[in-house]
Amino acid sequence: MPLVAILLAPPVAAQVKDMQEDANAARYDAMFATPGGLTPGPQNNLFATSPGLEQQARRSTFTINGLVPMFFNSNANALPTGGTNSAEFSPLVNASWSTPVFDLPLRFTAGARAEVDRFTQVPASDFDKIGLSARLQHVDPNNDQAYSPYVSYAPRWDFDPFYRSRFATRQDINVGVNKTFNYDADFRRVAFSGNTIAETRWSFGVTAAIQRRFREPTPGSWAAFFVPSATYVISPQWNISAGIDLERRAFDSVNGFSQEDWLIEPIVTLEFVAPAEWFGSARTAAMVGRPALNFQAAYENNWSNAPGANFQAWHFGAALKFGWRF
Repeated sequence: MPLVAILLAPPVAAQVKDMQEDANAARYDAMFATPGGLTPGPQNNLFATSPGLEQQARRSTFTINGLVPMFFNSNANALPTGGTNSAEFSPLVNASWSTPVFDLPLRFTAGARAEVDRFTQVPASDFDKIGLSARLQHVDPNNDQAYSPYVSYAPRWDFDPFYRSRFATRQDINVGVNKTFNYDADFRRVAFSGNTIAETRWSFGVTAAIQRRFREPTPGSWAAFFVPSATYVISPQWNISAGIDLERRAFDSVNGFSQEDWLIEPIVTLEFVAPAEWFGSARTAAMVGRPALNFQAAYENNWSNAPGANFQAWHFGAALKFGWRF
């Protein structure tokens, strides 16, 4: 096995980065999926309980989101043992466009995202990324709690810090389904309709998906996701959400060895949405992006049959969130 470890060293490093980045993306999706309803988010989320994810768009809408997170990462270099504690600063900006597809029960969403990752104690882990996405989702215009299947394509390009040079490219093709169960303040099931967001106090959901990832440098991989989630709206200003990202990823064979990983990541997010009165009026609050403060805790645990690819990490921190919809 030590000889296998030596032969596989470069690909294993890439595979660990893939698993680490999947967990990272889930944490950001959890912040965009909070149920406050005041700060708009993109309609291409991993979590089924993201507001409006299974709802038909009434018209074409353009959304811009910003996230400014500052986190403690207990294992920034994703080592099996002796990982380095580090502060992590990873601001991102996301732009997306959603539209109904003619008069069909379909919604199309296109998105673009730019993100930089900086670690105070592990500068070797710093890098930048640009990603695109296209998602076609079946939605029932009369029931936003129905099964909602989708297909999506998401390429991403990874760069050395300050976008100096590209060192990796990956392309994800996803086929999945969302399902939600919404309840009111008295924990009664909200009646089926095309828009139950205003009545929903509790929401429970699940996402199941299969993914094929093409990667350069290799190896590519197949993955299956099962993502249960739950949200509770405490008040217009406060809400809490929880989700678990369960992932099984099988990498293509390299030198006769096929790496297989399991990732589990429970995530809890508490959100405070700044009251409109703080900005003088609801219109002014909307103009500045309905700022919200997210507090988040997550535990990332990856098991692998490859030497050196097992790792665990705790993440604690907060993020400023902004959103504009036109």
